[in-house]
Amino acid sequence: MFNWKEFDEMMNEMFSFPFDNKGWDKKTFKSSDGTTSYTIMTKGFGGEPKFNELEFLKAKLEKAVENQDFEQAVELRDKIKSFEENKEKISELQSKLDECVKKQEYEKAIEYRDKIKSLK
Repeated sequence: MFNWKEFDEMMNEMFSFPFDNKGWDKKTFKSSDGTTSYTIMTKGFGGEPKFNELEFLKAKLEKAVENQDFEQAVELRDKIKSFEENKEKISELQSKLDECVKKQEYEKAIEYRDKIKSLK
């Protein structure tokens, strides 16, 4: 039987040294039916972008085509197209959202967050 506690301890040890736990971005994705989810943790170094969602969607599209999952490929293609069409607006809203968080105006931040989600 697999010892999950030992596995968790090993992973925590592996990823905590020599790195600190600061600066990590965690993004969780769920399937449309809710049966599957996966989490990606990234950390940018030297001012590099921490997470590029568009590149991730394109990689996922390639994988769907490779697996001949054309229904998912159509869905991903449409998401990519929407994302690219709204990229400038999303960037502007993200800046406003970040500013609201700094000012602790969370009600406005929620509105911006929801607008960004709808554009994606």
